[in-house]
Amino acid sequence: MKPGTKLVQPPTEYDLTLRQADQARTDFVVIEDGLEFIMGQMAKVPKRKELASVAAGSFVSGAAIATLVNLIFVH
Repeated sequence: MKPGTKLVQPPTEYDLTLRQADQARTDFVVIEDGLEFIMGQMAKVPKRKELASVAAGSFVSGAAIATLVNLIFVH
């Protein structure tokens, strides 16, 4: 081998063409957009504390309505 010549390795299966790299970039952007959408939806999911307060309020109001119906129609 002459001095100053560059050793060129044969292409491997991992070498990407520019077109493949551009397609991968586009795919990554689509995945990122999907993740951002999912993260936004997850932020809207009620927390445990909120669910507990709604459940307790529903139970108390249901009991109050049942008591009122019982007092009005049974007696």
